[in-house]
Amino acid sequence: MEILVINDDLMERSVIQQVLEHSDHKVTFVPVVREAWKFIAEDGFRFAIIDVSREEESVHQFIQQVRGDPDLPGQPYILLLVNKGQSGKLISNLGIGADDYLNKPVTPQELKSRVSVGVRILSMGDTLLQARNQLENLAMYDSLTGLMNRQAFYMLAQGELERARRASEGLSVIALDVDNFTAINSEYGRAVGDDVLQIVARIIREKSRPYDCIGRWGGDQFTIVLPGVVSSDAEKIAKRILSGVQASEISFTDGPALEIRLSAGIASTQTINAYAEIDTFIESAVVAMNNARQNQDEEISLVFV
Repeated sequence: MEILVINDDLMERSVIQQVLEHSDHKVTFVPVVREAWKFIAEDGFRFAIIDVSREEESVHQFIQQVRGDPDLPGQPYILLLVNKGQSGKLISNLGIGADDYLNKPVTPQELKSRVSVGVRILSMGDTLLQARNQLENLAMYDSLTGLMNRQAFYMLAQGELERARRASEGLSVIALDVDNFTAINSEYGRAVGDDVLQIVARIIREKSRPYDCIGRWGGDQFTIVLPGVVSSDAEKIAKRILSGVQASEISFTDGPALEIRLSAGIASTQTINAYAEIDTFIESAVVAMNNARQNQDEEISLVFV
């Protein structure tokens, strides 16, 4: 770990450097507190050891600045080096925001132990943050297809609508449905049905733009928001998806390839007025999709909102 040490005592710096480098840490020294902020704010140091013996007031101000900055990507672990006469004051509040303190003169074994504790605490915090991010991802994405789930799609679709409104751009929403999904599940079983949904989701991703908002709306229905795309251009994207699905095959050793049939509905507008809501686009696209499914001569139905 990269550790920032704020200390101007050459003898103490030598001890600290030997202990930390022997434990495979990289050490950067600055002599005074006023030079430390850059290393925390810009260089991202996560661990700081600060000598309080000469600059107690400046150290307190520095810690307050660190703890009060909401833009820091991660709060650093702060270990204070204090004279014994300062210990009583610091024990009560751990230096108004510091994580631990160590009495001077510094002994190698105790310094090594305190740094080891701090590194473990930082590691635990990183693990908890990673776990929280994973939980947030699980809450946003459909576990079967990897697409956004209904709630996440709805929230991002609302954001796309607002951006399009501010930029005076058009917007389209595509709704897609596997026409024969119920029959596939009944004849081949749920496992094959799941394979079909995964194939459709993969093709939708491949045939859409990287920044398009794609979600599994529910069951065998999928939705796509296309910012800046209207009418015929939205139809081209829908046709590209349908052609990709039609070209895909699920083969069985004892039978013909499985046919997957899709219908698509598109709700589109050139300009978004002040009263437009994303619900209207989604509902209109679903209605258009159902109309296309009922019309055997038409795979795609387009409506203007």
